[in-house]
Amino acid sequence: MDFLRFKIFTLAFLPLVISCSSLTGKKDSSQDVAEKNRSAVVDGYFDGNRAPASMSPPFDMGPEKIVLDPIYMRTKADYHFTMGETYSFGGESAKAIEEFKLTSVYDPKSSVVKLKLAVEYVKKGLLSEGMSNAEEAVKLDANYFEARLLLGGLYSAIKLYDRAEEQYRYVIKNNHENREAHLYLGALLSEEKKYNEAIEVFKNLAKDPEYESPHLAHFYLARVYVEKGDLKLAEASFIKALQIKPSFTDGALALGVFYEKKKHDKTVALYESFQDKHGPNEKIAEQLSRLYLEDEKYEKAYQQLEIVVGADPENLNAKVKMALILIETKDYGKAVTRLKEILAQAPDSDKIRFFLGAVYEEVKDYKAAVEQFKLLAPNSSYYVEAVIHASYLYKLQNDYDNAIVTIEKALDIRPDAAQFYPLYASYLDDTKQYEKAVRMLQSAVVKFPTNDQLYFFLGSLQDKAGNRQETLLSMKKTIELNPDHVQALNYLAYTYADMSENLDEAYQYAKKALSLKPEDAYIQDTVGWVYYKKGDYTDAVKILEVAYKAKSDESIIAEHLGDAYYKSKLPGKAKEMYKRAVKLENNADSIRKIEAKISAIESAERARRTPASAHE
Repeated sequence: MDFLRFKIFTLAFLPLVISCSSLTGKKDSSQDVAEKNRSAVVDGYFDGNRAPASMSPPFDMGPEKIVLDPIYMRTKADYHFTMGETYSFGGESAKAIEEFKLTSVYDPKSSVVKLKLAVEYVKKGLLSEGMSNAEEAVKLDANYFEARLLLGGLYSAIKLYDRAEEQYRYVIKNNHENREAHLYLGALLSEEKKYNEAIEVFKNLAKDPEYESPHLAHFYLARVYVEKGDLKLAEASFIKALQIKPSFTDGALALGVFYEKKKHDKTVALYESFQDKHGPNEKIAEQLSRLYLEDEKYEKAYQQLEIVVGADPENLNAKVKMALILIETKDYGKAVTRLKEILAQAPDSDKIRFFLGAVYEEVKDYKAAVEQFKLLAPNSSYYVEAVIHASYLYKLQNDYDNAIVTIEKALDIRPDAAQFYPLYASYLDDTKQYEKAVRMLQSAVVKFPTNDQLYFFLGSLQDKAGNRQETLLSMKKTIELNPDHVQALNYLAYTYADMSENLDEAYQYAKKALSLKPEDAYIQDTVGWVYYKKGDYTDAVKILEVAYKAKSDESIIAEHLGDAYYKSKLPGKAKEMYKRAVKLENNADSIRKIEAKISAIESAERARRTPASAHE
């Protein structure tokens, strides 16, 4: 059972109920003080907030007795106390601490000031200092119950359970009107796994006719039962809490979580019913939107998120979810509007700016997309991906100059981004700058010696630059780094086959590649080409026919199948495949080579049809 809420409640709520009434003369009873301060909290400000004024002048300052003016002392105490309160309400705890310290100089015996100091220290996470001041407050006033409750919470936070329990039991014994102490004690006992004792505390509190919030007792009783494993009793207690107070939001949420572990739909029904009966509730809406998203009910999730944002217009998390829903449902126009709204609130959000660029890219507004991507700073976690997107969008517009410049500038800034190098190489490949690409990748593999993909790109570009031996070395290095690199296995096998060298080795590479990607037509073609080069034309035809069927728009596969048919003494089929290959081929040299094969077959056909006498 998570009783952290108890601690938070103790540390966060107590500052609001600390007595700030003037301690001049007779001190108010604890009940009077609490009532005054609760009223003050409701009104939004604190009345009667004069500084404590217990004085002990004249001070003995040496041989001469100097009597300090009590009015002066009181004025200074009032001033520093008021400043401390002002800083505290403004969230400036460090300054508040200094002012309350100065108040203590003029009123060293004020338990109120000590508690104020304790609270501000706790706000800053300085629990030891907070505990020390709370202890001093209790020493100065044993019946300062608010100080004891805070002290109990601090002891509990550092697992000094006996001391915490002592504080809570003191309050229960001496301040019968304080029911919160029972809640804190029950929570503490549960945290110590003293479940039966905790249950007794909460049951007694639930039966207390003077307790104005019995639903809370049943609520925390349910949580103890959950922790203990008594799930039926837990469910009954959650339901009882909601019967007593049907609009109890935390109760509905807790019961929903309880149901969600086994019955997702029951949780959804509970939250929907709560919304129907009690109107839109941002806490319920937040959880309901999450459940709708899990069910991919995007429209309903969006409606609930609108409730969340309506209650808290600054809730960026909810707005981001709304934007993502719009992207998911392809409502890109609204998504752009929503993302721009978020950026207006959080202009430094790299994530949102990247999403906005991605949406522009999706609707093919490449100029706007590039503008967003280029606004991402080099230290952003989205920078590398943004550069890749921006440069690629230039390529889509056939603007290779800007595509290359974008990558080159990014490499100057982030040479550590390995993703840039293969993309840069692909642009240089597209523009036939093979030597430049090879030099760039040779420097890249020095920077990233274990990056198998960079070696693969290097090998393929070395091949295009006419360096076959270097290609083989790079491909072997790729496989050394990654034995299952399918592309390198296929490339190496095909290269050996094309060179008619190391055909047994080529066969092993090709078969392994095929085992990793058995449906890949290009790998099937490689296996067939190895069979062909080994003289196994029957097996070559079999697998090349499979490859052609899978990829009938690839010229080289059609040509290879034509070669296998020709060697299998099927010139008619070979000629048909060659003609198809010509139609698919774009390279003029390759077309001439295939047409020469067609001509050779046709010449042979004419020779067979010509009578022998015609040659005399």
